[in-house]
Amino acid sequence: MKVRVAFAAAALVGAGAFGLPAQPPSEKPAKQEGKSSNQMLMRDKLTHASKVLEGITLENFDLVAEHAKTLGMISRATTWHVTPTPQYARMSKNFQEQCRDLERHAQEKNVEAATLDLVRINVTCTDCHQHMREELKRRQ
Repeated sequence: MKVRVAFAAAALVGAGAFGLPAQPPSEKPAKQEGKSSNQMLMRDKLTHASKVLEGITLENFDLVAEHAKTLGMISRATTWHVTPTPQYARMSKNFQEQCRDLERHAQEKNVEAATLDLVRINVTCTDCHQHMREELKRRQ
């Protein structure tokens, strides 16, 4: 099972699953002007997702739990909800549940389950972004 977890973590990193910049997540981009609040929240989600991956990789479960909780809080922010479609509502709810699962598994120090939670979160993010792009095209 540890081989599968290591493979899943390596696949996430190798595939650039979060589309993170080359700079460490602790460094804020120098230029924030011109970005919407949603764009800044998305950048924060990427940073926290990166910290979750770091925590899982190092088996630092406090780091995982802290950033999983923050990801869930960002998702629940009222300003975040931008598209009132049933698909968006479902994906948002799934993301929040996945963050709670990740936080719980981190508290249980269950590296395999936490890794799978992170994979599920990544799939949900990818699906939601695809949905948002399709909605934007549809509305134009």
